[in-house]
Amino acid sequence: MVDFPGYNLSGAVASFLFILLTMKQSEDFRVIGPAHPILARVGEDALLTCQLLPKRTTMHMEVRWYCSEPSTPVFVHRAGVEVTEMQMEEYRGQVEWIENGIAKGNVALKIHNIQPSDNGQYWCHFQDGNYCGETSLLLKVADLGSAPNIHMEGPGESGVQLVCTTRGWFPEPQVYWEDIQGEKLLAVSEHHIQDEDGLFYVEATLVVRNASAESVSCLVHNPVLTEEKGSVISLPEKLQTELGKYEVVAHTCGGSLCPPQQREGSYHETM
Repeated sequence: MVDFPGYNLSGAVASFLFILLTMKQSEDFRVIGPAHPILARVGEDALLTCQLLPKRTTMHMEVRWYCSEPSTPVFVHRAGVEVTEMQMEEYRGQVEWIENGIAKGNVALKIHNIQPSDNGQYWCHFQDGNYCGETSLLLKVADLGSAPNIHMEGPGESGVQLVCTTRGWFPEPQVYWEDIQGEKLLAVSEHHIQDEDGLFYVEATLVVRNASAESVSCLVHNPVLTEEKGSVISLPEKLQTELGKYEVVAHTCGGSLCPPQQREGSYHETM
């Protein structure tokens, strides 16, 4: 038998048995979350949930919700008591621990008055003695902004300039120009600006010339909600007579304006 000076073999065996027992305990626990992302609109409440399997009480455990680092949690509930010392400042007074279901391992945290900054990945972490387990879930925040406003400038030497503006969108929306037949029109420029609340303001510009169409539409689409808002501007008859059949006459090309041409599609420039 090999002798290891200063090392107690019986202690090594005990440690090994403890590890085996801990591993067995870990295999007995699973933490699961929602199968799909949680969707919440700005200003609404969102309910984050996770489940300990097999079902058992979590009253004696530590449950920690966090979104970036475990050391700066969104919320901590330890042995039936809320722990606020380490809680992120921005979540104080904004989150609520839901007690229903904890006897069966159902854990829920409600976030009130959802804001764009709440968007992202969250982790639900359990600690029970030497065992810990966690799962992640995705909170998708979204909101529709204002109906687009279109105003017209011109006609000038380059044609008629249409400017579409809208605000209050999240996440960053997609903007399209269409003619009366539903054909996409190429924009001259498009600017997206995020305000201090995290919401997006959009300004898109279209230049048309020789316009005989009755109207042009500006459509703003939210990719998360798959909803959109749109506005239509009617071109005055006098303008149609003056300019004739319209076409997109300019688009950004390597930092300069390319020659006038008819094109389909859209141009997107984010700032």
